[in-house]
Amino acid sequence: MLAVLAILLEIWLFTLYHDRCTAISSGNSHPASLYVPYRYDNGNDSVQEGVYRIVDEKGRIGYADEHGNTLIEPRFAFGFPFENGKAKVTDTGEQQEVPDSDGEYHYWESDDWYYIDRKGQRIE
Repeated sequence: MLAVLAILLEIWLFTLYHDRCTAISSGNSHPASLYVPYRYDNGNDSVQEGVYRIVDEKGRIGYADEHGNTLIEPRFAFGFPFENGKAKVTDTGEQQEVPDSDGEYHYWESDDWYYIDRKGQRIE
């Protein structure tokens, strides 16, 4: 019974999220539905400061607004959520497994982290 409820919840959440991602974009931005949401903690990335992370077919990270409009095309190897108007990103690096986590937990390692603003521009 719990398995059925879990499946129904997953379908409902997917439908809700898909509806948000298919919002029509304006200007030169592309709908985030062209990309998949970044998966975090067994679910889609949460919206923080009106932005969530998206991923392209190569695994690069970008950002979309809460209406489903792509703000920053996926181009980063790794990227954290926006906090205080900026996001920590890198173009290079490796994903490492957290020791003794049996492959369940990972972290990103890079020597080239920097911050971007909501337009994707590097800030110091």
